[in-house]
Amino acid sequence: MFCWEIDLPEAIIHNPYEWLVTSVRETLIGFFKTNGLNIPPDAVELQATRREYGDLAVPVSKLARTSGVKFEELVSVLSGYKPSGLVKSSSVVNGFLNIVIDEKRYAEIVFNSVTRLGDSYGSVPSTETRKIIVEHVSANPIHPLHIGHLRNGVLGDTIARLLKSRGHNVKTHFYIDDVGLQVAYAAMAYRVAETAKSSMKRDHYVGSLYTMINLLIEIKKLKKELEKADENTAPEINRKISDYMWRLKEYAERLPDAFEKLSSWVNNVEDPEEEIRRLNRGYEKGDRDAIRLVRGMISYCMDGIRETLNRLGIFFDSWDWESEITVWSGLTEDVLEKLRDSGYVERKDGALVFRADLVAESEEARSRAGIPKGLDITPMTLIRSDGTTLYTTRDIAYSIWKLSKADRVINVIAVQQTLAQAQLRLALYVLGYRDIGERLIHYSYEMVNLPGTRMTSRKGVYVAADDVLEEAVSRAKAEIKKRGIGREEDAEKVGLGALKFFFLSTSPNKVLTFDWDRILNFEQNSGPFVQYSYVRANSILEKAREEGISLDSLSVSEVGEEEHALIFLLGQFPEAVKQAADNLRPDILTNYLNTLASEFNYYYDHYPVLKAPTPEKKNSRLAVVYMVRTVVRNGLNLLGIEPPSKM
Repeated sequence: MFCWEIDLPEAIIHNPYEWLVTSVRETLIGFFKTNGLNIPPDAVELQATRREYGDLAVPVSKLARTSGVKFEELVSVLSGYKPSGLVKSSSVVNGFLNIVIDEKRYAEIVFNSVTRLGDSYGSVPSTETRKIIVEHVSANPIHPLHIGHLRNGVLGDTIARLLKSRGHNVKTHFYIDDVGLQVAYAAMAYRVAETAKSSMKRDHYVGSLYTMINLLIEIKKLKKELEKADENTAPEINRKISDYMWRLKEYAERLPDAFEKLSSWVNNVEDPEEEIRRLNRGYEKGDRDAIRLVRGMISYCMDGIRETLNRLGIFFDSWDWESEITVWSGLTEDVLEKLRDSGYVERKDGALVFRADLVAESEEARSRAGIPKGLDITPMTLIRSDGTTLYTTRDIAYSIWKLSKADRVINVIAVQQTLAQAQLRLALYVLGYRDIGERLIHYSYEMVNLPGTRMTSRKGVYVAADDVLEEAVSRAKAEIKKRGIGREEDAEKVGLGALKFFFLSTSPNKVLTFDWDRILNFEQNSGPFVQYSYVRANSILEKAREEGISLDSLSVSEVGEEEHALIFLLGQFPEAVKQAADNLRPDILTNYLNTLASEFNYYYDHYPVLKAPTPEKKNSRLAVVYMVRTVVRNGLNLLGIEPPSKM
């Protein structure tokens, strides 16, 4: 165990950087008062600055504007600022007061925090904790997860981890969308081909059936159109038929028995779409046979989806069945009844429509519902002319259910659903949820761009998540072997870690172009790059143990200028985690870890640790390495990435 003479308050232990900034600010405020300047505390802004200037900087021009004191007078007074406490030196350059921290004194604070908190270093308890639901992935249970779900799942899982690090009571939910025509298509295909045998992974099998039945029905419809087509329209119809037949060929070869059964059913049933719609209506009404069929298909498919999620280390506290929560409970009907009474619902062509556009004319409604500026709101269909409800209608009921269990709900949903999510919040606003913009967050993320690929599950054109995971591990294994830097059995951790880091290292509101060279770049800004830094630090500490050095007796008494940048960065870790959590921005943490890894690699290449010039210096450098290992490990854990022991 580490023994310390320093007795520090909890706030300092949990967030050394925040305490550092507060301390320096208070010192400056006292200095201003001593020199006859009564400057408001809030006006003194400190920010991290470029290394060549120092560690912290005060923008003097901004200080002059906010305090009312002339710029020249501030510069004159600050030229007499004498370093004290944690400040080693200062200078006024280009309108900034640049401050350099005393690395020896600050190192004591940071090392104290790291060693006391251990695995918890980086977790800063919030002064106000909340019950939070993070709903993510929620993929339709009719096909395997695709590459877009990977970004969704990795973002949602990391957001939940970050929020937990702030002390919030966080629960993760997966919404099983078991109601709707898409599910009915897959269930019908599952019933028709049920006796067909396949060793295929379960979600891939269901996805293949879903694609086949869609393509077969489309071809049947196109052939009917062709009978009435003229010479102008016939070529295009024939082109589509040929395209669909070509796509079917692959499935027919892979699953011949299932294809034969589905093809026979579609061609022999007069109106297969009506049969599927009938199944859908029966399921919504709670028909036992329909329930048995649909639930059987979904459970079969979900086994495969869970297998993929488990491999990624993504788990859920609650699996929410849409039918149970929103349909059979009567909650959706209750929502519809209340919306009918709101005055914002009308009949149009046999459908029931919510006039979200009229609600959005109110600036107060837009503001309280958190509607993005410039977003054009259109009416929202609640019930189709055939009497079935739409996904977004049921989602209103589901949102009410989630809000009854949490102070805040975060829905991780693609940016393409921005309008639907806005309509949903406007409906909830009309239903009396006046603070819905703050309580129900649409955490949107942009698409993953695969050059040359446009995904559609109905036509079977998508990149399955399982294929991406396998490719990542395979490439990681090849890279490890080529570089001779570790064990091939670590390829799983390296490959999956590389994927996760890639999905998290870009702001979610930016389109992500999939690039294997970037994902598995061992030289910079990648999961393997950060993992390698951890392995390097761990290797040094293991060698120290082999030399008989006790890691419990390390100290930072002899850190010097060469450790300065690392010490400052290590103290910033809890603040980076805090900002990432509070702003729902995992990329803040990935950027921090990349910077720390770069700094540590530079340090490793330029300053010997185990061969330091003196025993005291060796001890202090080992202490710095110990902190680096702890911080990188804790940071990767928050990202859901497991570091390998060797690399």
